[in-house]
Amino acid sequence: MERSKPKFTGKISPEVEIIKEFPLVSIITPTYNHEKFIGTCIESVVNQTYENWEMIVIDDGSTDKTGSIVASFDDKRIIYIKQENLGVWKLNKTYNKALNLSKGDLIAILEGDDAWPSYKLEEQVKIFNNHKIVLSWGRKNTINEKNEIISFDSQSLKKFINMPQKEVTKNLIISNFIQACTAVIDRNALLSIGGFLQYENTPYVDYPTFLELSLKGKFYPSDRILGYWRKHKAQVTTEQQTEMNKSLMSSIEFYDKLNHKLKKSLKFELNDKIRYNEKMLNDQTAVSARLALIEGNKEDAKNYFKNIFKNGNLKIKIQSLLGIICSLLDKDLEWFAIITCKPKLKASGDWETTIFNKNGDYTFFFKIQILILKFIGVFKPLNYINTKYLIENDLSI
Repeated sequence: MERSKPKFTGKISPEVEIIKEFPLVSIITPTYNHEKFIGTCIESVVNQTYENWEMIVIDDGSTDKTGSIVASFDDKRIIYIKQENLGVWKLNKTYNKALNLSKGDLIAILEGDDAWPSYKLEEQVKIFNNHKIVLSWGRKNTINEKNEIISFDSQSLKKFINMPQKEVTKNLIISNFIQACTAVIDRNALLSIGGFLQYENTPYVDYPTFLELSLKGKFYPSDRILGYWRKHKAQVTTEQQTEMNKSLMSSIEFYDKLNHKLKKSLKFELNDKIRYNEKMLNDQTAVSARLALIEGNKEDAKNYFKNIFKNGNLKIKIQSLLGIICSLLDKDLEWFAIITCKPKLKASGDWETTIFNKNGDYTFFFKIQILILKFIGVFKPLNYINTKYLIENDLSI
């Protein structure tokens, strides 16, 4: 199918200039048994306002209808490769296979269960045209299995614009604040570190890759929503918590290998990393506690909440106390999710939106939250997102 030269449509944030050059963007899409989501994923790429792209779908041995759904898209820019299953522990091999097949100057990441807003590539190509950078990223909306937005990022990314790159590296060591589906990477920079990287016993490639790239050049953010990240069923086992803890600490391996001079300049404190890990693990344990309440396992829920109360911050302590009270009253805690506009849990482990009602309008509590964010944003404009960009959704539901 013959494609016309991409044109500027005006769907960009006002801070970014129009497109000057039209580089080819190679989209790497690893997928495995994503028949429920791969159609939405590809549709969000086909609907991009920026048309100079290629999409390399690497199917890691799916046994469902993933392949036939990909084949239903009659677009020569979509390349489908099926391989024998390698699994998440060899994910870097899958990613680098796609990278070796790609031809683009820019490399974008979009896993088969995630999706993009239609303006995503146009927005980020402009950023690369206007700034000498190795990576661009943005905010995400979290969606459930029904493509409903269930949570959002309220923190602005503007603080990163003038942040020294060493400071960005230090923040990355503490936590991976870049959602992979929002990232676009300079190809030459990516090749200079050996392509996509994966630490031993970790089921991802984005974090180690971003860490190494942070030593190669500047990162530049956008405050727009640049990806829809899908949140699946909630269930955290003890084994999963152990694996998660290992993964969260993997960036220490990166830090330990840095030369002494660079380490000293980063001023990294291990306690900052430990505190972040504890927060993440407490958040995950709180999900298990909420599920236990829904399932009627009051004693399990109470023990979960008591455990995280000891180590949690103020927010977790409040939630824990409410959870303990609810367990005594034989009630669940999902009313608190509704009030705070957080994702609501079902007994099945699925997530429900508390941002939109059944008619697709904002809920009463979310309207209040928007007003609060507007008020706070007046006094802290660099900390909180302009509510105009808080929820951006052109995803087909």
